[in-house]
Amino acid sequence: MGEKAPLEAGQSLEGDSLNSSFANRSGSQKTGKEAYLKSLAEEDAPQATCKKKALKVVVTVLFILIVIGSIIIWTVHEGRPKKHIGNKYFDFIPKKRVLDVYNEKDDIVFSGIIRVSDFEVGALKKCYDMEMQNDFCYIFDDGPIFKFRPYDLNPSVHCIDLMWENLKSYSPTDCFNIGHSFWYGIPNFKGGFWPLIPDQISIDSLSYMPFSKEITGHILEKLWISAIGTAVISHENIPISVSFNSGNDKTLCIQMDQKGSPIDPLTSFNYSVCVGPDIQTTWLNVRNAYFPRSPNVDLQKSNLAGILWKYETKNGLPSDTFGNFLHDLNSLGVSIPAVQYNMGWQNGVGDIKFNEQTRKIMMQFLKGKYSSSKLFLPINLACSYMSDNFKRGAGDKLFANDRQTGALKAILYDGESCAVWDTTNPDTRAFLKEAFGILQQAGTQEQTEYPQGFEFRASISNKAFPVDLFENTTDLNAINLHFVDFLATLNKTVLLETAYRMQNRSVFVQVPTLVANKEGRKCLDYVIPASLTAGIHGYPYVMTLAPSEDQVDHELYVRWLQLAVFFPALKVTNAALRFNSVVTEVLREISEYRTSFVYPLLTETIQDVELGYPIIRPMWWVEPTDYKTYTIDDQFLLGNKTLVAPVLCIGARKRDIYLPKGVWKHGGSGAQYPGNQWLRDFPVDLKDMPVFTLEDEYSLQQNDTSTSSN
Repeated sequence: MGEKAPLEAGQSLEGDSLNSSFANRSGSQKTGKEAYLKSLAEEDAPQATCKKKALKVVVTVLFILIVIGSIIIWTVHEGRPKKHIGNKYFDFIPKKRVLDVYNEKDDIVFSGIIRVSDFEVGALKKCYDMEMQNDFCYIFDDGPIFKFRPYDLNPSVHCIDLMWENLKSYSPTDCFNIGHSFWYGIPNFKGGFWPLIPDQISIDSLSYMPFSKEITGHILEKLWISAIGTAVISHENIPISVSFNSGNDKTLCIQMDQKGSPIDPLTSFNYSVCVGPDIQTTWLNVRNAYFPRSPNVDLQKSNLAGILWKYETKNGLPSDTFGNFLHDLNSLGVSIPAVQYNMGWQNGVGDIKFNEQTRKIMMQFLKGKYSSSKLFLPINLACSYMSDNFKRGAGDKLFANDRQTGALKAILYDGESCAVWDTTNPDTRAFLKEAFGILQQAGTQEQTEYPQGFEFRASISNKAFPVDLFENTTDLNAINLHFVDFLATLNKTVLLETAYRMQNRSVFVQVPTLVANKEGRKCLDYVIPASLTAGIHGYPYVMTLAPSEDQVDHELYVRWLQLAVFFPALKVTNAALRFNSVVTEVLREISEYRTSFVYPLLTETIQDVELGYPIIRPMWWVEPTDYKTYTIDDQFLLGNKTLVAPVLCIGARKRDIYLPKGVWKHGGSGAQYPGNQWLRDFPVDLKDMPVFTLEDEYSLQQNDTSTSSN
């Protein structure tokens, strides 16, 4: 019998198929429908049965292959059945020494290799952590112990401590993949960058405080966070070394820095990895868990509600021009709530008293119509060998000593051999209190007490002191902390050039403004990324210092004023009066604008500081899942409802501005714009400040009353 075509699913032998079969048979066979069906069934039954059996075998084999293939794919992907460390967000694969971090959707969002090594480290052995009562513990063949401690900061942010113990001279390196996200919190020592993009920045080695020789930026805390909500934080007060995308390897590598340690060797090292639903939620919980909360500062009582006017000498100008500076400001019609004098107020470093010339100047000008102006002075912890205070300090052992020799630690500062006041010593603090008390009384007129504030030039990672101070010296960070606390007991406002672990002090961190060449023209640089990084590290009170007048013209100085006026504190030097009339006119407007608009806004925003919020906020703050905000480094938010988009380059009269969700009102024209869009080539004249206020944070739809973007 000839072969038959296979039947389609659901096809029967009725109708046309049946008639066709009758037509193909001989007349003798046409004995009726029933006879035909019977004969057909008898002829075809054996073949149909064989085909069904063969089909069953094929289907069974295919099913088995599919199951085996699924198992193979799953095994290759996972390596083994997932074994979580305490919760579903962390998994460790001992054979490969890989730590995987998962989000709520069970996607791997962060992954790293524990103890990266060019040589074989041997198999890991399980151990039991008696302290934590778990077995998330591993021992390497050569002795180091590695442990995990998972925990939750809140229901949506989950962390794990990674703990190294029994370390000897060798310090292991752990490396994590950072190639799939943007990262924040990296010090801006190479210029402004926000965020770190692995394809654009490579840092081979970066030593972190407190015993580092590196010049790494004005805020240096060990916290790094990604745009997708993963964070790494080293919260111990020990030196570490970190690399970012070294050799374009797309990794963040962290290890203990044995060379930077005063105790040799360190035997343990801990850090943490956290994951949350978005960058803002993760950052806020990590910041408040590991950094102390900042206090709410009254700008009025700190004498920083208005402009702090700084007097500097230039090119050997005589110091008596301080009076001319005050008179020029008065003629300009601006208020003078506070004024800062220069470093020449002492005869020698460490005298802590006015020299005769400065005392006469203070007596002459800080009385009468200037008596309400509060005085700020620059100060540091160096004491010259030529100072009257050195003999007593050395005799009473009030200075920092060399750890190894026990002898007084000598440094070179401003061309003079100096010692450093050790403010961890109660006797040192008692002496300084006496010295500052005399300073308060000297020259006091009409119940005017001065100085009211100090610019403390701290000795952490700062050009104020040479790097040899970090070698074998008493804990410099403790010295700085105690001095800041000492000034606080005197109710003084403290301005800092550098800060480390001072989030809970009422300090204002000064961030310089650099000038860079971008696309053939000068632009203001560094200040916004560095200020945002300061906020990431838990310092809400940031002020920016003006660029050198040798680097900018009147136009770029005006652009700096328009930017700086929104910071929690504003310091303007007498260099501003050496530009043309355009600058002085803008200066008058800026002074009034800060008093009428910015100061009330700052007062309201500062109420959020006790919650851990920064004052100068990144663009992703109000909508942390809006990817368009992740790379914006030339705009910022003051609180949640004021957006500042300054012009940073010479000659620019337009710029692109991104508006987050909501409806935003332009401060100059009053026009309203819907959010979630770019305003392309938005016009900005020289005297314009691109400021937008959030009118309706819930309205995400464009409407007829809103002005369309340019």
